[in-house]
Amino acid sequence: MKTPTWGEIERFCRVDGWREVRRSDHVFYQKVLPDGTVLRTHRSFAGHKTMSPGRFKAILRNQLRVSEEDFWRALETGEPVERPSAPPEAEATLPAYLARVLERELHLSQEEIAALSEEEAKRLADEHWSKPER
Repeated sequence: MKTPTWGEIERFCRVDGWREVRRSDHVFYQKVLPDGTVLRTHRSFAGHKTMSPGRFKAILRNQLRVSEEDFWRALETGEPVERPSAPPEAEATLPAYLARVLERELHLSQEEIAALSEEEAKRLADEHWSKPER
């Protein structure tokens, strides 16, 4: 999955008609939908950095409320997204401690971790912890 930079998140907000509401260590945006729903998001000042696929899906689902396809289309065309737009479904996520073990101790990539079920992830962690120390 291609993920955007924080600069692309900002560009999406501008294209999609979001209003900048404040700046601090992040830039905060707000958009009021025709039905009165108020959406809020923010972006990091690290405009060139990208994010993990999980974080991008969560931003699409919980903050921008658009599909991945509509997000990229808005950036390509410069046209705002027509709502409603179907954001990605929530995915089952691993407990944070388990994801940390897989990343820091087993050195798995974010993509490898995302492909594991919780049962598979626990099995890998248990196998790792059960090995004798050298």
